[in-house]
Amino acid sequence: MKARANFVVGVAAGLCGLPALAAFAADGAEAPPAYQDRVIGGGTLAPDISLGDGESSAAQGLAHSLQIDGVVSALHSGSSGSAANVMENGFVLRSQWETVSYGAWSLDASGRTGGSGLGPSEQGQGGVLTLRQRAMPFDGGWLADNALGDVNTPEVALARLQPRFYLPTGAVQGLSTEWRGPSGLQVVAGGGRPGVYDGIEVPDLRTLPGEIASLGAQWAPSEHWTVGGQLIGARDANLAVGPVIDGGTLQSSGTGLASAAWADRGARVQVNLVDGQVSGKGNAVGSWIDGTIVSGHWQQNAGLFRIDPNLTWGSQLISNDMQGGYYRLGYQDRRLLADVGIDEVRSVSGSGSNTTFATGDTRYQLSRDWGVGGVTNVSLTDGGTGWSLEGYVDRANGWGTGRAEANVAETPLGRDGALTLDQTWATSGSLRLSTSASVERINKSFLDGARQDSTVLGMAAFGGGQFTNRLGIEGNVRWAGAVQGRAAPGVSANVSMTYQVAQSWQVLATYYDSRSGSWTPITVISPLTPPIATLVPALQERGAFLTVRYHRASGLHFAPLGGPPGGGSGELAGIVYLDANDNGQCDAGELGAPNVTVVLDGRFSVQTDVRGRFQFPAVATGHHVIAVISDNLPLPWTLAGDGRLEVVVTTRDRTDLAIAARRER
Repeated sequence: MKARANFVVGVAAGLCGLPALAAFAADGAEAPPAYQDRVIGGGTLAPDISLGDGESSAAQGLAHSLQIDGVVSALHSGSSGSAANVMENGFVLRSQWETVSYGAWSLDASGRTGGSGLGPSEQGQGGVLTLRQRAMPFDGGWLADNALGDVNTPEVALARLQPRFYLPTGAVQGLSTEWRGPSGLQVVAGGGRPGVYDGIEVPDLRTLPGEIASLGAQWAPSEHWTVGGQLIGARDANLAVGPVIDGGTLQSSGTGLASAAWADRGARVQVNLVDGQVSGKGNAVGSWIDGTIVSGHWQQNAGLFRIDPNLTWGSQLISNDMQGGYYRLGYQDRRLLADVGIDEVRSVSGSGSNTTFATGDTRYQLSRDWGVGGVTNVSLTDGGTGWSLEGYVDRANGWGTGRAEANVAETPLGRDGALTLDQTWATSGSLRLSTSASVERINKSFLDGARQDSTVLGMAAFGGGQFTNRLGIEGNVRWAGAVQGRAAPGVSANVSMTYQVAQSWQVLATYYDSRSGSWTPITVISPLTPPIATLVPALQERGAFLTVRYHRASGLHFAPLGGPPGGGSGELAGIVYLDANDNGQCDAGELGAPNVTVVLDGRFSVQTDVRGRFQFPAVATGHHVIAVISDNLPLPWTLAGDGRLEVVVTTRDRTDLAIAARRER
């Protein structure tokens, strides 16, 4: 879901008056000028909602917030000689509230008219509607999370802890529930009609044919052991990966997972067994074992796997028709980070590809300001040998933090090399800016055998900030064009403005324009899929959105999220992004991850918007835990640090987070 939780709240303010000082003038001396009160910051500081400033006198009850967006838009797209004009208009509602005995609740809803056309097997419901509840307490130490409406299929924790293979969650129009109790007991269930999220500013769920249902549980019978299992089934559904397959034969599937994990100090081993069947096909089984040993600065990961063809998880195919193993060795201290690994993959059926994949990654901090690193990948497949080499230098300079990076990749299809300069600029106040410049040399074959020999320049910039107490602007722009040879140019821009009209009212304006041609860079990133050149047709898109937003956060003796009534609060916001160059910071040109769930202290949840951004407007001062759930995160991207971060929020301040998703190399 292109869902957002953009709540606008005030940050603390105060007035400071200085008492007049009495002065005795000497006889005949001129009297000093009369004292005048002076206002800190010229009176531009925003109110502190945690102290009740700016709250309505009618505020009552526990902390609750309401945000309503009215959106009008105009969109234009063209591809391969065809063009379409679309209006996407409607409303988006976001609401959160606390209860004394029933946990924290949230309601996400939208309604829209217009939007892009549907495929033959899709049905748009005209918006989304999701009611969530988290951390409802029960006797015996039980807590419950429940969701109704447009949700994701649930999974037990063991199904999520997969370092090499992924069991994907899918969007459904239905319900889900999770119960957590003593002895590590967890029970999950859910299901509904499958769907895919659609929309830019106003989200919609496109429902697909069929039904999906899932039931699972896990338990920790002892200190070191956790065991669990899950069943998931799909009936009369499209079995697809990524884009929806319209007009495909509807099929049914049933799959079961049994999993057991043992952990003690720095060692952990997990065994997984999957058994499933798709209608019209034979039974398929899969098994894999993953182990991790952490000792001091060293970490080792290893695994063995065998997965039959046609193995599914719900309505989605998982990595299948493969057998083999992998090994990773890593070292990390305060200055050096290094890891090497090898994967051996063979086709079970004999009709797939066989691959040997080796990788090495290292980074060394030479000094406080200088760091160097590099990545090497080699892939030996039935179709030939491919390799890639990357080297970079990081430097904290007088303008901020910069990176110079060079990389080259070669496969039987050709060669691709690039030099990139990234800079995150040190800015004052709430301003931020990062830029990127690159030159790319392309020499490869298209699918029709024609050669592409060209040199392409690229530039990108991302930045924004709060320019006045009322006005905020954020934008990014990317451009690429050939300076030698023939290559399709590309340019895209996105600019957003936010203006605070009144205490509870904002006007937001967004404009984007994207024009690109076919682009087929060669990269070696995974042993699971050999490099394939896929021509993408030229595309032109542009759109303008105008949003009028009403937002109110209230409550008697306002209780910020995770804190007591009357306590201090600050704002917590951030972005979940795809860290393409794996440098741990969001650079210009790197994309955000939309529709990812972010949970604060296990109670309050929001989803990232189309740009990967999220926001908790009023969070209690102090220590908090952010957990990012990988629902809807594109594969093979995974969250660094399992998506868990600890953060300290300070009073009347904004804390920004950049949460990186890494790509398996």
